[in-house]
Amino acid sequence: MTDSDPAQLSFADAAHGSGDGGDSGEGRIPDDLGLGDTTFVVVDLETTGMRPGDDHIIEIGAVRVRGGVEEGRFSELIDPGMPLPSFISDLTGITDSDLDGAPQLGSALPRFLDFARGAVWVAHNAPFDIGFLRASCRQLGLPWPAPTVVDTLQLARRLLDRNRTGSFRLGDLARYVGAEVTPNHRALDDAAATVTVLHHLIERLAGHSVDTVGELEHFSPDVDPALREKKALIADAPHAPGVYVFRGSAGDPLYIGTAVDLRRRLLQYFTGADPRRRMREMVMLAESVDLAECAHGMEAEVREARMLAATRPPYNRQRKEPGRGWYLNPPTAKAGPKVSRVAAHDDAIGPFRTRNAAQAAKEALKLDAGSFPVVADELRAGGGDLIERLVDDVTAAADAGRYRRAAFLRDITADLIIALDAQQKLGALAAVPQLQAAFPDGRGGWNLAVVRHGRLAAAGRSPRGANAAHIAALLAESAETVIPGDGPFLGANPHELRVVHNWLLRDDVRIGPNDAPWVSPARGVGRWRQWATAAVEARKS
Repeated sequence: MTDSDPAQLSFADAAHGSGDGGDSGEGRIPDDLGLGDTTFVVVDLETTGMRPGDDHIIEIGAVRVRGGVEEGRFSELIDPGMPLPSFISDLTGITDSDLDGAPQLGSALPRFLDFARGAVWVAHNAPFDIGFLRASCRQLGLPWPAPTVVDTLQLARRLLDRNRTGSFRLGDLARYVGAEVTPNHRALDDAAATVTVLHHLIERLAGHSVDTVGELEHFSPDVDPALREKKALIADAPHAPGVYVFRGSAGDPLYIGTAVDLRRRLLQYFTGADPRRRMREMVMLAESVDLAECAHGMEAEVREARMLAATRPPYNRQRKEPGRGWYLNPPTAKAGPKVSRVAAHDDAIGPFRTRNAAQAAKEALKLDAGSFPVVADELRAGGGDLIERLVDDVTAAADAGRYRRAAFLRDITADLIIALDAQQKLGALAAVPQLQAAFPDGRGGWNLAVVRHGRLAAAGRSPRGANAAHIAALLAESAETVIPGDGPFLGANPHELRVVHNWLLRDDVRIGPNDAPWVSPARGVGRWRQWATAAVEARKS
């Protein structure tokens, strides 16, 4: 049984395109573009209800503006293919007869996407409108442009005094800023009123030294000015995937992170978009930021995993010790099975999250010098039968009314399943001498990776129109040589293995060619994952 189900597709099959749908990424606007040079498309929708994906768009209205000057308008009624709910007609004034003969969404939406190309999208209560547009693109198989989005509702809440505006509804804001158009639940009129609100808010932002798209998108009025001044540390940050390292006065790493767009992500640390107090503290301590551009997100996460394992920065709270765990090692001539941080043998069992979990598993399995080889043989065969016996013990204890004993055995068994499942999944990947992977880059090309014994040995890109198979072959020829080591993961760091494993299981990743099959035991412990998950939830409650 294969460990994963990605399509076994050769690079030759993938050489000329990356498939339909998905995020094209073409709608992102450079964060350092000045607001006076930015084109905004202010959009409003009327719909049959509130649920994207279930309800339907019946009208799109949009106004395109740049530098305070209107450049164009878009207005389209859309046939939803169903009678309108009466409350929608009462609210909007749109009737079924108005929509009779109107175009369907499949023809109207592409025209709107063309109208909005190259602009920042603006809406009042943007999650509603953008949610419908994105769901519609997904239903129609259209690439989602992933635009930069500004929400005038949220911006007004940050900038304006509710006592003066009355509320933050579009109608009240339009009156407050003196809009010539009164919102009336018709898409184009509401979009035109939102334009006036947007221009008023941008004028207000000038007093907060907000001059660029990135500063607008992530604006918070409560940001410490000293934090904003630190933005000079990332003046040269590119719009590219990679790893960033905040360093202190002595050059020591304070925090390591990854981003698919380094500049966009790093700006969030200096605009208040990241709400974590520890991160603000870290940024104030930082004296420099090192950047390492990567071919794609997979390479960035792998580099991060390696750097975290080597440096363990103090502000990476969740991953200060990546790849570390506790193992049950086979007995030696001088001692029985030992719990340690190191997997010193191919038959080592783990990783367990805590030392206590490893010790409890040792006792539950009754491991000693004589039994360890027997259990190791059973685990090599998959270990499913061993887990089934432990689960039966849990059930028997519960049936006998020994509930504390049942809970104790349940927790031990769940920890063992989780550890063995990780060992089998990651060990199976580490056993493959080489496999190649490709996934869409969002621009019609492919991101490429060569994985050897579970470690990323090379990363690259094949741009749109290039021969991906040829580039992948060249990448494999130049890839790093990986010599397998000892232990269940052949010397690989489990954290890096997990990063690579999770990437390879993504739906859009295509795998092949492989030097050997990527397989797991047919009767492995994977079939007990749901049981373990339920047990962990029961322990929490």
